[in-house]
Amino acid sequence: MVDRNIEKKEKSRAEFIAIIAMVAILMAIFILYILPQKQRLTNAGFTSLAQNFNSNIIAVHALWLMDKQPEIVQVSSLNKQEKQNVPVNKKGWIDVSDSTQACEKIWQLVMLTPLNLMKYNISVLELRENKKNEPLFHHCRYILSSGEFFDYDSLNGKVTKVIVVTDQAGNRHSRGVLSGIQS
Repeated sequence: MVDRNIEKKEKSRAEFIAIIAMVAILMAIFILYILPQKQRLTNAGFTSLAQNFNSNIIAVHALWLMDKQPEIVQVSSLNKQEKQNVPVNKKGWIDVSDSTQACEKIWQLVMLTPLNLMKYNISVLELRENKKNEPLFHHCRYILSSGEFFDYDSLNGKVTKVIVVTDQAGNRHSRGVLSGIQS
């Protein structure tokens, strides 16, 4: 009888250890599957955001051309009855004359949303190239902490595709995002 109880306890321990091992393996598989999917989802969301940004820039430029090139373009919103006044530069691209936090202001004019994607904040960097005898235009870089970014240049209205910074081994990282203009 005592041997039978010991046998049952050992069998119960073995079953418990097997269950713990299976749960640990399933958790590891789940984590290994979810993390890459999360990065893909973030990348897809940021790419979609960049495409919307580009579409809005082009739409305002088209209105500027149709409205005989005014300094301020009036844009209708689907949800609101009043029109939004959007300042443009002499070439018809969305721009602001105020140079303090210009890229943040441009984002607000274009997207009408805060600088974030899901739970990630979007950082803003203004890249300047001081050229003499040329009016001030803004070159903005919108960056996720994971290293993806896209640029907007108010000189020509160009919005780059989302660029992912990787090292030679193909690993993503955010170092190098702040250096140089890539298009």
